[in-house]
Amino acid sequence: MLKELSDAIQHSIEESMEDRVAVSFSGGLDSSLIAHVAKKTAEVHLFSAGTEDCEDLQFAEKVAGKLFLPLERAVLSESDVLAIYSKCYEIVPSNLLKVELLVPVYAVAKLAKAAGLDAIMFGSGAEELFVGYERYYSYLEEGLDLDKILREEFKTLKDRDIAATKKLCHKIGIEARFPLYSNRIAELVFSIPLEERMAERELKKGILRDAGKLLGVPEIALKRKKRAMQYGSGIHKILLKHADEINAGFPPKV
Repeated sequence: MLKELSDAIQHSIEESMEDRVAVSFSGGLDSSLIAHVAKKTAEVHLFSAGTEDCEDLQFAEKVAGKLFLPLERAVLSESDVLAIYSKCYEIVPSNLLKVELLVPVYAVAKLAKAAGLDAIMFGSGAEELFVGYERYYSYLEEGLDLDKILREEFKTLKDRDIAATKKLCHKIGIEARFPLYSNRIAELVFSIPLEERMAERELKKGILRDAGKLLGVPEIALKRKKRAMQYGSGIHKILLKHADEINAGFPPKV
């Protein structure tokens, strides 16, 4: 099953590529897997965004070096983060917790567009497929039907985060692609017993890490602990500091 899953992941990534392609890159498991597979047949450019000295930028540089791929960074000041938040809200108005997810997306998409690339790949779908959030473990402990929740969240992701990212990237003039958001990958993953998908609670996404290892992803990326982009990039900390003025100036919308 692991070989079949690895093959499906590789095929989906290859289907999402052009001769030159951008990858939104944090140095974590999902983006490293995409970049590693893509570089075998395409010219790959990595783009990262975050505040000075944030975890994501530091880790991205280390892993990009292991992958022997060029990395361009958007180092964001506090004023940059607030200005980008305003632009994201105008394009995809919502609440702070949702709009903040788009701030690093906007930054890397702008870099990729400026570099002359037509498409940028994101790792969306991996958390829902491979049990990447701590809350999923809590749901199970509460006696909820986690398998049903995972299937539903994966199914509706295209109307939530993926739709928002697509809209934002379209406005910037670059196409967003999501190679891990694949029905074939989902079919294989959901056929694996839930307890096997949840076996690695500390690092999370154990099955995806196993597939990545089979595909040759560098060990440093395989062992990086899951951290949401808004936290690893340092963006959440800035927005939390200005939460009251943000909510006053940009009223939360459903």
